[in-house]
Amino acid sequence: MSDFSAYTAGEVADWMSQGTVASPPTNLYVAVFDDTDTERSGDFQNDRVQTATGTDWTIVDTGFESGVQVDFGEATVDVTNLQDIALFDDTLANGGNEIARYPMTDAPFSVTTGTNLLFSAGNITFDVLDNTEA
Repeated sequence: MSDFSAYTAGEVADWMSQGTVASPPTNLYVAVFDDTDTERSGDFQNDRVQTATGTDWTIVDTGFESGVQVDFGEATVDVTNLQDIALFDDTLANGGNEIARYPMTDAPFSVTTGTNLLFSAGNITFDVLDNTEA
């Protein structure tokens, strides 16, 4: 199963069938979602966490992982039932396109007000399905 979103799948389809694709983003923004599919990044001090493409991510086999710590900061409210982590091409305020999403290990879990949500380098991974994994 691929971690890519419908937006990314559409970009691949356009590339394959039309020879066109949108310009790649220079930053990726990490977001978190709860078990009701509601983005909860805005309930943390740092909203979606900005990372740089190319330098903040490491290619591993057919996927990639965070090469830096991703720190959402402290929860401003109790955040319950966190389920998924996702990548976007823009900030929470601007919306942007979801690039990829996957369920987090040990999900769902909750974060209480004042508690920091932090992912160490290497703890966020995404995989691109290839025909050898099918």
